[in-house]
Amino acid sequence: MTEEGYVESLTGYIARLAQEHCIPTGILVLSELAPVLKEGYIFQGKDGGLDQIFANQTKALNGMGKWVEKLIPAIESLTLRNDLRFLTMLNWTQLIPPRNLLRSVRAWCPICYEHWRVNHQIIYEPLLWSLNELTVCMLHCQKLCTNCPHCGKENRFLAWHSRPGYCSKCRKWLGLPQDIKSVSEIGLNEDEIKWQTWVTQNLGDLVAASFNICPSSYRKISINLSAYLNIYTQGNIAVFAQKIAQGHTQTHRWCTGKSQPTIDTLLKICFKLETSLVDFLTKEVVITDDCNNSIEKQNQYQPIRKAERNYKQLQTSQEVLESLKNALLENPPPSLIEVAERLGYRRTTTLYFHSSDLCKAIAARHAEYEKAIRLQQLQHFLEEVVRSYEYPPPSLQEIARRLDKKSVHSLDNHFPELCSIISERYAIYRQECKKRRVENLSQEIRSVAFQLHSQGIEPTASRISVHLKKPGSIIQKEAIAAVQEVRFELNLEE
Repeated sequence: MTEEGYVESLTGYIARLAQEHCIPTGILVLSELAPVLKEGYIFQGKDGGLDQIFANQTKALNGMGKWVEKLIPAIESLTLRNDLRFLTMLNWTQLIPPRNLLRSVRAWCPICYEHWRVNHQIIYEPLLWSLNELTVCMLHCQKLCTNCPHCGKENRFLAWHSRPGYCSKCRKWLGLPQDIKSVSEIGLNEDEIKWQTWVTQNLGDLVAASFNICPSSYRKISINLSAYLNIYTQGNIAVFAQKIAQGHTQTHRWCTGKSQPTIDTLLKICFKLETSLVDFLTKEVVITDDCNNSIEKQNQYQPIRKAERNYKQLQTSQEVLESLKNALLENPPPSLIEVAERLGYRRTTTLYFHSSDLCKAIAARHAEYEKAIRLQQLQHFLEEVVRSYEYPPPSLQEIARRLDKKSVHSLDNHFPELCSIISERYAIYRQECKKRRVENLSQEIRSVAFQLHSQGIEPTASRISVHLKKPGSIIQKEAIAAVQEVRFELNLEE
């Protein structure tokens, strides 16, 4: 990585700008930048706080998004510069999603700080230190620190007392000579050091490339991944996903451009494909003889798994497309899985790679066919229930349970007439049951009332309820009417 990779971060530049003018960073932001960012903003001193402007999201100022787009023109208008966008990741907005790009708190290498101070160099905060995947300063084999060694607190990227090389909380120096052991002394194994070295190199080149390379459209990732897919596995998504150590479903979404991998995933993919991150994001995939020989050598010594020995693959996309078009005209419509098996594929992901539109049409046509079959079966079942005159007649909910349906809405929507007949029969049955229940309850009340009266006890509702099979039923309006009626017969009511 060249020195261009150690470009300053935007938040570090703002803090250094405040230091050069001998004012707190908060004063600079709230008195000079905030009025440009927010129309009608009134400076309220330290009590206003930076959170009023950036909503506790100062880490985003080194990345991409609306705050960066607003902040850069504001600072450039005040400093008369026109290159401050290169202090952020804004140039890579089309290619790299913001998720997992930036760390949440400030990080630094204490040995870098001390080296710059001793050698009377400008003390600044590299943009690299704000990237989440970079955790080690490979110049000094030192883990980046995130907690102040004096007060133990974390620092925001931009605070009221932000100053390069100093803690924004206790305002003490964060540098440390190389001969003094740090709490963040590196403790990585050989593979981790190799990985961090590769990450540092590639992220540094990515930052440096912002100055002289115009990033391509977001389709560049899907185009290059698809090219590697054809080169290494002849379109086999599952095998390619295994090669880059990613899930095959997500790999398919990346290849078709339906989603974009985050920066941490991009680094892992490029590492597996043995290509640089900048080349992957900006250049076309070119296959040389050395690359072909390397691939052939990998395939030559790769053991064939038992499950893959009978694996067949068509060599041309034209044959696959022709088969998909023919399948779309078949009757009854085949499923996409069935089409894949005919062609010798174990999964449908490869078919989607050749033509997602045809695959979607085949799947939709088969789904409609299966839906029609299911509806026909449901209709026969409901017609049989209507013809059977089952007693007691089942409710629509009971029919739904027999059919393993969670609700009756789908039945009622598709077969309103049959469902109406079933519901009407069940409603009549319920009315008959209610009528018999009321008659039995009234008879029981009359019997108890006459028995109490014969014993010289006045048959009130509370006394009658004690002798009923279900004492609580006395509160029903039919029971109350029965009590009043029997008391009237016994001349106890006027």
